[in-house]
Amino acid sequence: MMGASACSVSRGDCVTKAMMRRMTVWLGLAVVILAAGFALYWRCSGRLPFVRRGVAHQRPYKWDSYVRPDLTFTMEPMANVIAKVNGAIREASHGAVPEAIKLDTTPTRIVKVATTSALDPYMDELIASFRENEKELNRCGAEGFESFRFTGVLDGHHSLWCMLVMREVGGLNWEEKEDALHVSRKPALMECRPYYIPDKLPALMKEQRSGDSYVADAEPVVRALGIEQDIYSWSVMVPDGPGRFKSEYRFDKVFRYVPKLNVLLALGTPEEHVEAQQRLKAAGLWVEPGTREEARDKPAIGSSS
Repeated sequence: MMGASACSVSRGDCVTKAMMRRMTVWLGLAVVILAAGFALYWRCSGRLPFVRRGVAHQRPYKWDSYVRPDLTFTMEPMANVIAKVNGAIREASHGAVPEAIKLDTTPTRIVKVATTSALDPYMDELIASFRENEKELNRCGAEGFESFRFTGVLDGHHSLWCMLVMREVGGLNWEEKEDALHVSRKPALMECRPYYIPDKLPALMKEQRSGDSYVADAEPVVRALGIEQDIYSWSVMVPDGPGRFKSEYRFDKVFRYVPKLNVLLALGTPEEHVEAQQRLKAAGLWVEPGTREEARDKPAIGSSS
């Protein structure tokens, strides 16, 4: 009896030990599988289309889904800011997002509208002057250019949309797309259009000189008609220290008075020109172009069609 009991206990111990060995093996195998799974997820998560990773106000794109270090800048050109943000997101995503922000430095496209053979040379002169000024503004870090001097902190836990687009940083054109946040110069398009001088303009000029609407540093005709047009491309914001800016005037770069043709040439956005025509018509200052030569639209020098 005692021998049988001892044998039974011995068998039970053997069974228990065998089960424990099997459980240990299975547990070890489960740990290895879980560890491998986590490692695979960590390695491949950056390549998933879209995963929320704790970015505040995150946009539904992979390029905006990575927490990055806070970045601080002082008078830093926007092109450098963009490069550093791209580097931070590239590192945070383990290379899955090589370029979160795509910068386009194409100059503003300029189109001559309603021009004639007589107006062409004057439009070309005005556009050439504008192009030279464009280079100078880019060198000094003016608003609307990739050289804009940025001062501030980009919170790494906030969406790029919040940090850059909603704040309209740099006066640039920001556009979110599936592949990246695209940024380019602003405005993207300008038109050079003729405005014929109305007979009542001298009376208007006299009235403006006696009032508060007089604009200094511009030709009299430019001051008078420019005020009524409400085209603001003559004023650009330029840096004046960290976080500070001042307005720089460039009347002669966007307006050209041609006395012999009785016309004022103006460079502005299509929207500004639409508004200008409406304002001039409402004020009784709009003059329809002459019909001696058929007007035509064509690209200006230095721009594509």
